[in-house]
Amino acid sequence: MSNPISRYLLVTLGFVGAAAIVSAQAREPDPVIDMHLHIETAASEGPPPLTICAPYPTWPSRDPSQGEDAYVQRLFGNPDCPRKFVSASSDDDLRIRSVAMLKKHNVYALGGGTPELVARWRQDAPDRIIPSLEFKLSEAPTLEKLRALHASRQIQAIAEVLIQYEGVSVSDPRMDPYFALAEELDIPVGIHMGPGPPGVGYFGAPEYRMALSDPLQLEPVLAKHPRLRVFVMHAGWPMLERMIALLYSHPQVYVDIAILNTAFPEPEFHRYLKALIEAGFGDRIMFGSDQMVWPELIEVALERIQKTPGLSREQKRAILYDNAARFLRIDPANALRPAAVLRP
Repeated sequence: MSNPISRYLLVTLGFVGAAAIVSAQAREPDPVIDMHLHIETAASEGPPPLTICAPYPTWPSRDPSQGEDAYVQRLFGNPDCPRKFVSASSDDDLRIRSVAMLKKHNVYALGGGTPELVARWRQDAPDRIIPSLEFKLSEAPTLEKLRALHASRQIQAIAEVLIQYEGVSVSDPRMDPYFALAEELDIPVGIHMGPGPPGVGYFGAPEYRMALSDPLQLEPVLAKHPRLRVFVMHAGWPMLERMIALLYSHPQVYVDIAILNTAFPEPEFHRYLKALIEAGFGDRIMFGSDQMVWPELIEVALERIQKTPGLSREQKRAILYDNAARFLRIDPANALRPAAVLRP
């Protein structure tokens, strides 16, 4: 006959172990898809350290009589705000801290950069990073190179398309072969339409034009390529009415809300997001962190969504995961609600 005390200890330990497993599972965050993660070097936004506000309560003014360094210092040197973050000190620091953030918050990210740099990050997080290609016309690969990258699964999307910083409209004829290839291969495309750093035309991208944020510039592209899967990054801020018009007329278009949910004042972020939802497009809004060289922005962006007033749990889950899974036609965490479908 076995010892009653031993039996008691085994049963007790079994209950404790089961409780620990349940507790650990309960603590794991719901999965998230980040549609706007930059994979770049620590110096890609300028020599570190750079400091960013999350959010900026007010945007710094620029005095044209002073050098541009004075304005950049106000924006990224020692900005005036209660909550700020300092950029990563090295490429390794940026990669390690960013990947740690993805794992901590159960995030799967569409990571855009060069194929070489994306591949390096994926060595640390192969199941967390969906490879994407950052695209500029001045650095554009050949169509043959794009085909090869896609065939070898080194890219599964083209994002972020940064031609706005080059002063180029999405309807520029030079973009048509790339859109045609993306349509042919069924590659999702994420296009920057909206805010860069405030005043970036004076210190970082002299060809940047805010007028190119107009989402309706996409209409001729969509008419010519009706099977193209496109999402508008930054939701075309501040051109809300035109963004709504595009979403209404072209039901295949989605948006992400990156940078609005980190650097922008909360009232403005809430206003813009609420207007998109109230117009009927809550199922086409996707989460994005726009993490560049500040890994904590991933956490800030998630926090801002979770604390947005008036959003139901279902609406938050749609923004944080379901909508992106439907748009990408993948379910990396196997977490879609039964009502959600992968194909629109």
